Amino acid sequence: MFARGARVSNAQLVVTLAAVSMVLVACGSARPAAQHSSRRVPSAGVRDPAPLEDPCRAGTPAPADEIGITPDRIVVGVVADVTGPRASFAANWDAMQAFAAACNDRGGIGGRTLEVRLFNTNVLDRRGAIERSCSSTFALVGSAAVFDGAGSDLQTDCAIPDISAVVAEPAHARVPSLVTPFPNPQNQFLVAPQAYLARTQPKAVRRAAMAYLGVGVTALRAKRQIEASRAVGYRFIASDAFPALASPSEIQRVADRIASRDPGYLSVQARVSDLVALQTALAATDAMPPVVDAGPLFYDPSYLEQAQSAAEGTWIQVLTTPLEDTPSVPELERYRTWLARTVPSAVPTAQGVRAWSAALLFAEGARRAGPGLDRASLLAELRGIHEWDGNGIQVPSDPGANRMSSCFAYLRVSRGQFVRAHPARGFSCPRNGVVRLTRDFRHL
Repeated sequence: MFARGARVSNAQLVVTLAAVSMVLVACGSARPAAQHSSRRVPSAGVRDPAPLEDPCRAGTPAPADEIGITPDRIVVGVVADVTGPRASFAANWDAMQAFAAACNDRGGIGGRTLEVRLFNTNVLDRRGAIERSCSSTFALVGSAAVFDGAGSDLQTDCAIPDISAVVAEPAHARVPSLVTPFPNPQNQFLVAPQAYLARTQPKAVRRAAMAYLGVGVTALRAKRQIEASRAVGYRFIASDAFPALASPSEIQRVADRIASRDPGYLSVQARVSDLVALQTALAATDAMPPVVDAGPLFYDPSYLEQAQSAAEGTWIQVLTTPLEDTPSVPELERYRTWLARTVPSAVPTAQGVRAWSAALLFAEGARRAGPGLDRASLLAELRGIHEWDGNGIQVPSDPGANRMSSCFAYLRVSRGQFVRAHPARGFSCPRNGVVRLTRDFRHL
């Protein structure tokens, strides 16, 4: 674990700020996929999986000769940016502690207590965290880091199972022992949300604009979205980038350029603070486009607090079950209850839900592997799981085959709150909600 408040250079800080954005906006994996022309294709996970048999229960473990497993416990690690410049994944650590407490309360996994250790990257040293975790834990579960490609060669060499909540960089996504509940291959794009707006707001999307952080994966994701959206009828009249540490005057210039083109639709690939600044500038001159479309990153209380009235009407895509649905989703209620018991100061978040789903997926794989649990048997069982929704807390997906889900939901900001807009419940899962992209984004 690294000391809090480590010093970093200005150059490192600029790169870190950009990387935080690109990880949170992307929030998916990038395993290689065959290159195709831009076209809509059937996707995975459009059926609701059957309710999950509780993987946490008492049992009689068999003797084991495996790293991180003893006769009475399973030690897993969380590699996450918990401290450091713009660290954004403390919620993953909180959720994993809560999951372990909940699971152990029901007997552990097959009679073994689940022990969770934090390997804090301090943002800038994921490689060191991987090196320590490989030799001391059975698996990595619920992890999320900005520079998540660092140390991927070590992961490959030590073959540690990795059930990550967030996968951003291609090097991490190519690790053979990686399985994620949120598959998102880089040569595919979930276009179902854009297609929904094209049907309901056809005039707006024919005059579309994109504003994005012009660095790294964030810029690439903006280009991916533009290509995918064109396949469902969008016409982009503007595409404007701004730097990682954009000044208010630079944001204002982007806002002025957008306003001068009078778009009907605006999408922003950046940080919460960037969208807030841009919307505030547009609102000040009454130039807000009729449709503002934002990704899962912006489903965060901090967005509402910072943007205030400028956020009104914004569409927010979500891939996790909205926290507002807690009363009707027992697994979501379990997450919130045990988070409050285990980390009383923690606030439930979508990022925490992602980590909880990863933990549940790990526990299910371990349950299926049985008393003689080891790394090989765990990975074999995880790769056999092709219908997953975390007991209703996320979009249905196919983690075993790394196939992208076509499912999504839209929230909308109304009177300072996130309100479900589409569908009325659950997720919308159109058959052809995924586009294969022309450009090869896998190794960028």
